[in-house]
Amino acid sequence: MPVNNSRQTRRFTAHQVYQREAVRERMAVIHNRYAKTALAYAGMTTLCLVFCAVYEIFSFGEHSLYMRMMFMMPLLGGAIPFGLMAASENPPYISRGAFNLWNSGLTVRVSGCLVRGIIEISGRTSDYDHYYWVISALFLTLAFVNQVVAWRRHR
Repeated sequence: MPVNNSRQTRRFTAHQVYQREAVRERMAVIHNRYAKTALAYAGMTTLCLVFCAVYEIFSFGEHSLYMRMMFMMPLLGGAIPFGLMAASENPPYISRGAFNLWNSGLTVRVSGCLVRGIIEISGRTSDYDHYYWVISALFLTLAFVNQVVAWRRHR
């Protein structure tokens, strides 16, 4: 007579096992992408800090709040969020279009801070840097819209 175990074993088909492995591999790729992005943004943050320090050494005592805070853009917009997503057990999926638009928006914003800082340190005024803020806001908004569309498409 067969023994009746209280725990029943579940058997998976080969297709189910393949699907689970595919999901695990996909999650590993997503974790690696987020970790590499967080590392790149951490390097960009460090580069902004070093650039600001060196630029202020040669600016005869002048400084700009835009240039001093330039490092906050890649830190708060890239290194910390992507680092948290890389450390997360189940990170959200970010579409490639939204990922590229977000990176472009942050890069334009850092460039805008740099231009504004140089203009302020030189003692001049210009409306040239306003274009950076508008274009950056456009890229970041498009990234958000692209991601919402991607989430709705994958439902």
